[in-house]
Amino acid sequence: MKKKSETKEITNAYQKAAPYLNVVYSFFGGIIFFGYLGYWLDEKLQQRSLFLIAGVFLGFALGLYRMVKVINELERKKK
Repeated sequence: MKKKSETKEITNAYQKAAPYLNVVYSFFGGIIFFGYLGYWLDEKLQQRSLFLIAGVFLGFALGLYRMVKVINELERKKK
């Protein structure tokens, strides 16, 4: 009987952590995706890291936007 209780507690903890994990994955995923896209453009257009840097900053900005949006949603749900 104790095992079911522990499983419910673990499931509940994962459900509470899911939005925060989603923010982390979106944040780093955006940086990696747009950074790689910038790198690819630099290689294709024979630039010197111009698009790579722009891609990393764009991914960072979009990640921050997503983080603020999710945190505001969570705060609104708490009220």
